[in-house]
Amino acid sequence: MPEFRQEVVENVRQGVDIVQVVGEHVRLEKRGKGYFGLCPFHAEKTPSFSVSQEKQMYYCFGCQAGGNVISFLMEHAKMSFPEALENLAERAGITLPVPHTDDSDAFARRRVRERDLKVMEWATDVFHRQLQNDSLGRVVRDYLKQRGLSLDLITSLKLGFSLAGWSTLLARAESGGFAPADLLRVGLAVQGEKGLYDRFRQRLMFPIRNRQGQVIAFGGRLLGDSDDSSGPKYLNSPETDLFSKGRELFGLDRAAKAIGKAGFAIVVEGYMDAITPWQYGVDNVVATLGTALSAEHAQILRRYTAHICLCFDTDAAGQTAALRGMEVLDKKGLAVKVAVLAQGKDPDEFLRKFGREQFMAAATAEALPLIEYRVLTLSKQHDRTTPQGLGAFGAQVAKVLANVDNALEREAYVKKVVEQYNLSEDAFTFELAKVQGGRFTDKLTKARHTMASRGVAKGVTPGWVRAARILLHIMAKNKTERQPMLDTWVSIGFIDEKYRHLATWLAHDVLHSDDPMSLAHELAQDLKSELAAALTEENLEGNLTDMANECFVKIEEHTLTLEIARVQAELATAEGASRVALATMLRDLQRHRKIPQREKVSQLRGYRT
Repeated sequence: MPEFRQEVVENVRQGVDIVQVVGEHVRLEKRGKGYFGLCPFHAEKTPSFSVSQEKQMYYCFGCQAGGNVISFLMEHAKMSFPEALENLAERAGITLPVPHTDDSDAFARRRVRERDLKVMEWATDVFHRQLQNDSLGRVVRDYLKQRGLSLDLITSLKLGFSLAGWSTLLARAESGGFAPADLLRVGLAVQGEKGLYDRFRQRLMFPIRNRQGQVIAFGGRLLGDSDDSSGPKYLNSPETDLFSKGRELFGLDRAAKAIGKAGFAIVVEGYMDAITPWQYGVDNVVATLGTALSAEHAQILRRYTAHICLCFDTDAAGQTAALRGMEVLDKKGLAVKVAVLAQGKDPDEFLRKFGREQFMAAATAEALPLIEYRVLTLSKQHDRTTPQGLGAFGAQVAKVLANVDNALEREAYVKKVVEQYNLSEDAFTFELAKVQGGRFTDKLTKARHTMASRGVAKGVTPGWVRAARILLHIMAKNKTERQPMLDTWVSIGFIDEKYRHLATWLAHDVLHSDDPMSLAHELAQDLKSELAAALTEENLEGNLTDMANECFVKIEEHTLTLEIARVQAELATAEGASRVALATMLRDLQRHRKIPQREKVSQLRGYRT
């Protein structure tokens, strides 16, 4: 792996703003001194992911992910250290020195990727020029005009046209500076029994771009009078090193800013279902690429918004896809609704018939949340005019509502379903109770709220952990105190080995001139997260020596508690002299635990008072 001097790494890190970098992947809102958003590393509905511009670090209070701007790109974008550094250096306008490296394979892969992107950009230009040609592109231009697309939008998207010949693009490759093997590698050519031939023939071409706006694939729509009428109506590029359809969304490069501005994203199924809304000024629209919404799609969308509206076809396949997509997005912590378009239209047809205003109403005020959409779907699957159909419908809806954890929300849905579908409230409540096993109460919910109000809910940081983090914070910020604090901590003992690693690293490996967070990317993930947690500790004012001593006492007290529990467990089964020795040890430990904290602080070993 290439090695860069620390001063080079630090210059790059200081040359970028972590808020801007993270903000391209996570929607951040300023709150006090910091910025907060939904964590990109775990599913959540309440923002607990914080970014500090002052400290140039990020930390999630939910999953404890944390680090600096380099580690963010490494963890989130799955970049290697050299790739992350190169990305940030380009942003900062810094030219990296050529590192000493034996990784010739990595260099070769980077060169191939650069060439592949050039091939795709060249092909985009070729297809676009063919569409613009007076005679060659007339058919596809007439089609796009019929679909209501303006010349400006066609040009900005660089829509194109692939000719009918079997090797038209291949024949032009040499003049563009490319070999047939280049076209094969990026999926523009196919290897047949008699040799290579063009994958896309006589099709309207949609360039598919990554989030950086680089063309990485194509989608091609077969035109009505094509000689290749046996082919599929829509044809996408195959999976390549550049393109994976399960990780890309059509139009996200164009829609990203509009999604942030609107506060939600509209997800559709096809190219034209995304492009037509753009033509009508609805820019916060992206499309899937012939595949179901995946967990990776959900992760990508969460970087831009917490609110999604699915706008799929209203046929059976579209309804099934919408339900599956809603469940995937819901599991990732996204608030998701479905736009139910009138008269069975897809978004493209609906907009051209009813216009922008009605489309936006369908995607906002009239859109249905997951529960209501599932109930609506069930209502279409059962004949409610018969006793059997009504009973089956009620039983299925009861199963849906039984999964709603919040009692008030569930009760509201019960009332709505009963009124909307003319059900007997008593009968439906009985069905719901049967699904819940007769437990139509909320004792568990109440117990959870009681526990949370008493501060014993999951996620409360134990006192000794906060004490350890405060010690690390003091060591990180006070270079001359690192070694004496480490000595005292060693004498008291480390409850968790990660604190031994971090304290030793701060005292021995971090130079006095270094900011520990600037080196966070060198640490293992759990150590990096714990360092970030320590540096998020606030209100550390007053005498730092007294504060450190109090933290050491807190850790020592927890160590005593653990040791007392261990001795008590051994004492329960001990006999004879062993039992006497353990009893004496237990009395000594309990006596030491009763010493007032102030006295313990004043008697603390090692670290000065």
